[in-house]
Amino acid sequence: MIGHLSADEVIRQAKSGRTKPVLMLCRAETDTPVEVFCKVSAGCDEGVTSLAREVVASCLAADLNLPVPNPYLVKISADLVAAVADVDIKKRLQSSSPVGFGSAKVGSQFSAWTRGNRVTDAMLPSALGTLLFDAVIENADRRTTNPNCLVAGDRLRLIDHELGFPLNSRLLNWRPPWQIGGMQWLCQPNGHIFYWDLKLKQKKRLLNFEVLVGQWSAISDARLRKYRDAIPPEWATALPAIDGALKQVGRARDNFNGVIAEINRILK
Repeated sequence: MIGHLSADEVIRQAKSGRTKPVLMLCRAETDTPVEVFCKVSAGCDEGVTSLAREVVASCLAADLNLPVPNPYLVKISADLVAAVADVDIKKRLQSSSPVGFGSAKVGSQFSAWTRGNRVTDAMLPSALGTLLFDAVIENADRRTTNPNCLVAGDRLRLIDHELGFPLNSRLLNWRPPWQIGGMQWLCQPNGHIFYWDLKLKQKKRLLNFEVLVGQWSAISDARLRKYRDAIPPEWATALPAIDGALKQVGRARDNFNGVIAEINRILK
C-alpha cells in the first residue's frame, strides 16, 4: 500500500512548496536508489498529523486510480541528520519525527498546471475523479493560484494533500458533499483547477460517472482500516484525526448517490 525507504543522502530543498520538502536519495529493501521529495513534520502546520493525512489521501487516491506519485514512509536516521551541511534543513530535520512522508520525484518533463492548460479527453477520467476526490476530502488547495498538479502532455500527477481532512472545516457554510450545496465551493472564480473544463465537457455529455461509482463502492471498511494501519507508530498522536478522516471517507461512500447528484448539479 505504501512503500518504506531509508534516507541515505539529503540533496537539496525543493525549489517551491509551503512545507519546504527536501529532495533525498533513499534506498528500499532491494537497495534500489529512489529519489523522493520528503516532507518532515517540522515543516507542516500540524506536524505528524499533516503527514498522516498525506498517507491516507495517497492510499485513497491510489485505490481510485488517480495519478499520484508513489508514496513512501521515509526513515531519517540521526547519523544522516548530523551529516547535513545546510543549516536550515538540518534544524528542520532535528525538530522533526524520524519518519517523513515521501513522494517519488517525477520526471523533468512535468511542469506545474497553469491557467493555459486544458483538460483533454484523455485526462477526463483523472480530472473528474480528482474533482470528486478533492470534494470528499475537503482539499481546497488545488486552486488556479496554487494548482498542486503537474502535467506532461496528457499525463497528470497530483501532489500535496496535507490540507485535506481539516478538523474544523475551512469552508464557510459547510455541508457534506452529498447534500445540495456541498460542492459549491469548487465553483468559485479561484476554485478547483478542473471545474470549468469539466463543466464544458458535461455539456457535451462526455463525462462517465459509472467508473467512479464502482471505484468508491470498492472502498470497504476493511480497506479503510488498512489505511490506518499504514500510519507509523512514530505518528501515533495523529490517529484521532485520522479516525475522523476515515469516517469522512466512509460516509461519502455510503452516501455516494448523493455525491454523484451534487457533482452533476455543479457541472450542469
